[in-house]
Amino acid sequence: MKKNATIVLFLTLISLSFAQDSQVQIQYADRPAQYILGGADMLLINVNLWGHIQRPGIYSVPSSYSLIDLISSAGGPKETARLSDVRIIRSNQQVINVDVERFIKTGDSDLLPLLQPGDTIVISGSAYDVFTRFLGIVRDIAIIANAIYLISRID
Repeated sequence: MKKNATIVLFLTLISLSFAQDSQVQIQYADRPAQYILGGADMLLINVNLWGHIQRPGIYSVPSSYSLIDLISSAGGPKETARLSDVRIIRSNQQVINVDVERFIKTGDSDLLPLLQPGDTIVISGSAYDVFTRFLGIVRDIAIIANAIYLISRID
């Protein structure tokens, strides 16, 4: 027991003296790692997917994934998605507009930029979606007004 305690004390003193002598500086990153090593040594990147998509969220995808692969992994776009104006926001605040609808019509892969770590992809809704939401609000207001009118007639 005494021998084990001596060894632990000796190793502790060595590590303390090494830390003081070498003046090791530890730097902490202010953001998570940009690349992740996945199964079968596959390089993964984290991207954010927002908007009119079946399953928005944070995705860790292979670095070779295209925008179409990412959208497909998320269940595809909703019917209300405006695929002619998909925005990719890069970590350096660069915004890239992508016409996915044109890619679907032509198959031209040059229209799709490569995904980068930290990209945020925003799939906006169509004008039809905005119109239907507006109609829903008007409908709800009409129902409330009708209920108030009917209640006032009871008195």
